[in-house]
Amino acid sequence: MALINEDSADFLLTASTVEIPDGPACDPLSWFQSFPQSEQRWFWENPDEDSSWVGIGCAATHRVSGSDRFTDAVTFADQLFKDMSVEGPKEAPLPRVATGFSFEEKNLNESWKPLGAGRITLPAIQVVRKNGKSWLITINSFLETLPNTSPPLPLTPKEVDPALWSSSRSRSHYRRLVKKALENIRAGNITKAVPCRSISVPASPDLAELFSTLRNLYPACVTFGVSIDDVSFVAATPERLVAVEDGKLYTAALAGSAPRHPEPATDSILGQGLITSPKEQSEHSVVVEAIDSALGALGVKTQHPSHPELLKLHGIQHLFTPITAELTTDIHLLDIVSALHPTPAVSGYPVAPSSLLRSEYEELDRGWFASPVGWFDSSGNGEFRVALRSALITNNTATLYAGAGVVEGSDPDRELLETDIKLSALLGPILTSEGQRHG
Repeated sequence: MALINEDSADFLLTASTVEIPDGPACDPLSWFQSFPQSEQRWFWENPDEDSSWVGIGCAATHRVSGSDRFTDAVTFADQLFKDMSVEGPKEAPLPRVATGFSFEEKNLNESWKPLGAGRITLPAIQVVRKNGKSWLITINSFLETLPNTSPPLPLTPKEVDPALWSSSRSRSHYRRLVKKALENIRAGNITKAVPCRSISVPASPDLAELFSTLRNLYPACVTFGVSIDDVSFVAATPERLVAVEDGKLYTAALAGSAPRHPEPATDSILGQGLITSPKEQSEHSVVVEAIDSALGALGVKTQHPSHPELLKLHGIQHLFTPITAELTTDIHLLDIVSALHPTPAVSGYPVAPSSLLRSEYEELDRGWFASPVGWFDSSGNGEFRVALRSALITNNTATLYAGAGVVEGSDPDRELLETDIKLSALLGPILTSEGQRHG
């Protein structure tokens, strides 16, 4: 069945919620794999927080673009929630809208067009798992059966070198981007740049298998995906842009990177090098200060430690500063998203000259890469992640994206290597899932 309604004006919405007692249907990934690609599908999982949800089909949807796209999305969601009646137990989660935006306001190339510059969707079927309980939410829908097949087991990814999937010309181009950024930093035009690059591989992985592998491999990250028509955008991202729960805001600065090492002593030395590096500390402090400033402009007073800590992930470690604040009821989650995006961690700083540098030299349509993707409900709770460690999968091609922060003291070869490390986060799982599918 086609679970879609493109025009929700004058469309009465009723959300019915029941608890799923047990079985494969308790896992949102089982639902994702049980519906065909012709249905719009959203998936989101944070293993470390025992939080997962899936959205299938479309009870209502709205596309946004331009400078007012965040405000437009809030207006649409407010009307949806206002006109919706909700039936279910008091302790059940509220229906959610799935939302994603492109990095730039508009002008996406052909590959990104199905996703658009911004999309807000009320899935017709939603399954939310939190704190050991799973809930089924249907919007004007009726289901006779639940999925009875467990999701695929996670695979062990291949060890791959992204350098083998990039040409010498593209690698030289990235080094030139870093050098151009350094010229602008030394001229005083900017203090930080974030040049990005991509690689493409002939792959069409099974998405459920890929998500199973990613959530197992990166439990400290959010694994998410959105599949629309023949295009899918997937990520395993460590970077929270913002989350709101019961009036409290949670965000973080994530900037400054170093590789991991299997030998604990060497791994510790690499981490300490990150902590003591003036270059990495400078890159990180720019992000912290920009978040403080952006939230301060909304009247939000932040709280955070004075020094960053280490966030150790599979294959890479980062400088990390958790940031919290109390919110007033008149500030919407998307107001925060609009104020924070793009952070210096993905755009550079100051934003305007960094954006000009990017548009003139990067030669890359970022699409939804490094952009805000997430969800929220009628109570104001929700979360958006920065879409890092991500890939666009279309037809028989997967295009993977990565960037690196450039500040005074950066080295072109080292920044290129950092992007290789970031690209490998998804490259191995994608190629492994592709091989399993066609093996």
